[in-house]
Amino acid sequence: MTDTINIDTETGTVRFEDFTVADNELATFLAEQEEDALEDAARHVVRIGAATLSLAETSKEVEHVKREFDQMRADFDEELDTVKDELDRRFGDDGEVSAILDRHLGSEGRLARELDDVFGDNGRLARRLDEELGEDGERIQTALDPDRDGTPTNRLRETIRSEIRELATQLEREDAKEEGRDEVRERTTEKGYIFEDQVDEFLTDLVYGSSHSVERTSETVGELTDSKVGDFVLTLGTTEQRIVVEAKSEQNYTQPKIKSEMREAIENRDADYGIFVSECESYVPNKVGYLREFDGEFLSVALCADEDDEVDPRLLHVGFNWAEMRAIQTHVEAGDDIDAEFVRTQVEEVEDSVRKFSNIKRECSNLKQSANSIEESLDSIQGEVTTRLNNIVGEMSKSDSAPDK
Repeated sequence: MTDTINIDTETGTVRFEDFTVADNELATFLAEQEEDALEDAARHVVRIGAATLSLAETSKEVEHVKREFDQMRADFDEELDTVKDELDRRFGDDGEVSAILDRHLGSEGRLARELDDVFGDNGRLARRLDEELGEDGERIQTALDPDRDGTPTNRLRETIRSEIRELATQLEREDAKEEGRDEVRERTTEKGYIFEDQVDEFLTDLVYGSSHSVERTSETVGELTDSKVGDFVLTLGTTEQRIVVEAKSEQNYTQPKIKSEMREAIENRDADYGIFVSECESYVPNKVGYLREFDGEFLSVALCADEDDEVDPRLLHVGFNWAEMRAIQTHVEAGDDIDAEFVRTQVEEVEDSVRKFSNIKRECSNLKQSANSIEESLDSIQGEVTTRLNNIVGEMSKSDSAPDK
């Protein structure tokens, strides 16, 4: 406060004494006003200037989000190139898998030679059949007798019986699992408290160093009778508006349930806007996704793809910036004559950026899962091919009559 400007925050008044502004446009504008409307026009100019500066700060944060989008796209392209290179290394014309298959299965491969040694006209199998079966086939009947210990059919029968016993055991285990599901449901509530603590930390960090404040209200009754809906309340320092935050770590949350709970939370906490924070995107319907606004009343935000991912506080930061913008927009439009078209255009551009953010975030999650799955599949295929080929060679090498190499 100076000698020429006196500010009283309790009464919300500002008084200018002997205060001169050198501005041709301002002087021209005020000179064109009617004398009885001059004082109101001056007040109007001051209010619009203050609101414009507040919106400018929000625009800076939106620009920061855009830079984050660009960085995420660059990371995505880099990771995709890595996956393409790995696929070419493994499955390309000169790749590892092609080399293994050609070495074992090619026209001059080891497998072709081994198969001819075993199954050819003069192979080990033909000689062994002559030795074992004889001319009258009596040994075949003996080998196929299911009641004779050690015969192939006897071993097959015992294998089938063993599989049936294993199936019965698995059914018993499933019954035991069903009994344990009640215990899992009890642990779900504890999981919700853990996620609520995480959101508390994120919101505390988010408002640190600003004029905003956050209050945890999950155990406090609000405006509605006996209702504790609304886990946190963010108060904007610039306008004293309230944003309610509901944190959820529950699966199968439907869109009607989200709407009903958030509208109750907004009413219960006397809030101007709301944020529904889900731990995982997989917990909400696909059409809700990472970020979605409902009827200009509240925003739904998901902090990770599924339970295997770590929650990302940046998504909550984006959600808060959006809620702050909506709350300030409502405050300004309610009492001032602003450029509504400009604000509407800016909001549409932010909504477009948010949609891009959601798509990129989902693509990044899918890419990481695909990359891990592809890597595991490549290793598995290589291991299976090598193991099975070695098993064939080992089985064929058991014969005492194998020819010398």
